[in-house]
Amino acid sequence: MTEELKFDYVIVGAGSAGCVIANRLVRDGRFSVALIERGRMDDNRWIHIPATYFKAHQSEDIDEVLSEQDDTLNGRQFSVPQGRVIGGGSSINAMIYMRGQARDYDEWDDLHGCGGWRYDDVLPVFIRQEKNIQLGAPFHGQEGQLVVASPEFKHPVNEMLLEAAQSAGVPWSDDFNGETQEGAGWYQATAHAGRRQSAATCFLKPVFGREQLTVLTNTIAGKIRFTGRRATALEIEKGGQQSILRARKEIILTAGSFQSPKLLMLSGVGPAAELGRHGIDVVHDAPEVGANYHDHVGTPVTYKLKKNIGYHNADKGLAALKHGIEYFLFRRGLLTSNLLAAGACVDTDGDGRPDVQYNFAPFAPGAPGQGPLPHHSLHLHPLTMRPTSRGRLVLATRNPDDHPKFEARVLQTEEDLDTLRRGVRFAREICGQPQLRDLLGEMIWPAPDVSVAVGSNSFDDAIRKQARTSYHPAGTCRMGSDESAVADVRLSVNGIEGVRVADCSVMPAVISGNTNAPTMMIADRGADFVLEDA
Repeated sequence: MTEELKFDYVIVGAGSAGCVIANRLVRDGRFSVALIERGRMDDNRWIHIPATYFKAHQSEDIDEVLSEQDDTLNGRQFSVPQGRVIGGGSSINAMIYMRGQARDYDEWDDLHGCGGWRYDDVLPVFIRQEKNIQLGAPFHGQEGQLVVASPEFKHPVNEMLLEAAQSAGVPWSDDFNGETQEGAGWYQATAHAGRRQSAATCFLKPVFGREQLTVLTNTIAGKIRFTGRRATALEIEKGGQQSILRARKEIILTAGSFQSPKLLMLSGVGPAAELGRHGIDVVHDAPEVGANYHDHVGTPVTYKLKKNIGYHNADKGLAALKHGIEYFLFRRGLLTSNLLAAGACVDTDGDGRPDVQYNFAPFAPGAPGQGPLPHHSLHLHPLTMRPTSRGRLVLATRNPDDHPKFEARVLQTEEDLDTLRRGVRFAREICGQPQLRDLLGEMIWPAPDVSVAVGSNSFDDAIRKQARTSYHPAGTCRMGSDESAVADVRLSVNGIEGVRVADCSVMPAVISGNTNAPTMMIADRGADFVLEDA
């Protein structure tokens, strides 16, 4: 006999968004909440030491989603690893705390009809969430639950890169989340006192033992059941056992840009023709479910170092012993670092608004899907901040544990390709500054035989070969005020009742920067809407 459990709210996905919204609903005190997660608890020790997240990436806590062959990448597949663990991306990411530009949110309203999501609307939510160790009003909070801090370890190579960026004309930034985003400086991060401050740590753990909350890990969401057009239950599978979770009030999807639209489609909400191909009864024909896929795309510019002062072999032998002693005895040193501790936001097209983000670090990644290069090196990683290319995902099978099939099309537009061209050229300009003359050895990428001149075919081919995800997929359950939007501006799914989406998939356009902080903001606003409608 299939077990049935009843809750007021069922939340699907215990990543950054799910932890935030569960916290809010449980703390309210009136409701029972079930939180469902495909992955396991965040017990992996490599998650919690800031500098060792790359080891977590080699564990079962990462789930790689692989695109179809992408013609915009000369037929190469596009890999997008995702967190599959309590805390989701906030448990395995590089911890950079960036909100995006004020204009991003204003354009959600002006260009996409998302009233109530302007910068003046969302800034108070960021502030109330934040417990910033260094920064305060008017742009930061110090009384919230999300711990944010400036880096505790500053590598000398990063310091030289920041000096070179200023020499190349980039202004200094004390705060990428302040009045202006433009500049070069040290990132703030969700790490403090030598520990990762994930959404699980900051939002879920404080309410974990409360009676109103049930957390189900290693649990697959099968499909949403409807009575008419109202969602009433969620089918799940855990350890081979099928169960049904009844939702008295709502089912809330916080499973991210791949899993949230997939669950909607498995449940009969999506493009009717596509659902029909899989024999799924259509509850609501929603053509845009799975559409509008986009991501920040990067092409790391890499150099060898003349001296052995990078991160190469820092996790081996005597070096590893030294770093371990510093960390475990004194909570200081390299292991407290998020590794990507410095960067820049640069206006490369002259329109007065940064369009390329650079991550700086004293190591060099290899080709997409490969590990760091086996020698002392550095990279400057230009990323498209406002990509215009759009892909889409559809169901591959009816098996809820299978990944969706997706077409990335990440360099579909000339605009995105040209942004990366400018980004690479300016990275090389930074590397030509006198501060780096005695530091840089051989240029690795672009290779010396690749011309970066305007009109160079070899340059474009090199970009397509080097391009990779920034782990920021967004947009596949777009919100808006138009009838074709997947969700309305209060995050309720159009055409049905009792389902909300409250994660990065609702972004009509990805913000200019890292997506973890905006995802937690979206979830917090989603909790406002849920509680108002309770």
